Amino acid sequence: MSPVPPPAPPTLSGGMLQPRFLTVISHELRTPLTTIASFTESLDADDLAPAERSIALAAVRRNTDRMLTLVEDLMLVTRLQTGDRELRPERVDLGALIREAVELLASHEPYTAATVRADPGPPLIADAGLLRDLCYAVIGTVASGAADRSATVDAVAGPAGWTVRVTARQAEQLTDEHLMAGMLATPEPPHRRRSTAVWMLLAEAIAARHGGSVRLTFAPETGAGAEIDLPPTIPPD
Repeated sequence: MSPVPPPAPPTLSGGMLQPRFLTVISHELRTPLTTIASFTESLDADDLAPAERSIALAAVRRNTDRMLTLVEDLMLVTRLQTGDRELRPERVDLGALIREAVELLASHEPYTAATVRADPGPPLIADAGLLRDLCYAVIGTVASGAADRSATVDAVAGPAGWTVRVTARQAEQLTDEHLMAGMLATPEPPHRRRSTAVWMLLAEAIAARHGGSVRLTFAPETGAGAEIDLPPTIPPD
């Protein structure tokens, strides 16, 4: 009897995106809704001290802002899936775009960094803004799981397009359950309005809209990571 092959690593782009998105959004909404309900109830108390009232109001505002972001994300992913989000194709230097995403990530998350190695390959025809968000999401998610909060990014050009491999040493394997547990689920510092689970769902939708995919990876010698595959041009609808 031939041995049973190991299960394939999860592919994040594709037909299962919508059910997974609904699961993640339901999970993500529960936390801010619970927080808002709790602090709103405390605001009804007549004996609440001014300092406590200020803390409660700040928490309500912060979690309301987070919920509004989730609604925007829901609309964007839906429009990407249906094709209603019009792409703005242009020639993209992928190596330069990845470095821009890394610099943006470092400015938002001062303790997160990435080393980029990119082939001098042909440009992509893609929506640069969306592609930058895709790289930001994947690199940030992988780096945030590493002990030193750093990642290595290798962009390689091939006959079928580009492959971007993001790896982080001493990082736990990234799974749906791990992302749902929320490495970045707590909205602190205040500017952090998305969890890693939501960021990865956005990355999936962007990659799929460009005819590509995102795949989580893990190897003992390299640690956790993700692999992005992108064709050289956006496929026709």
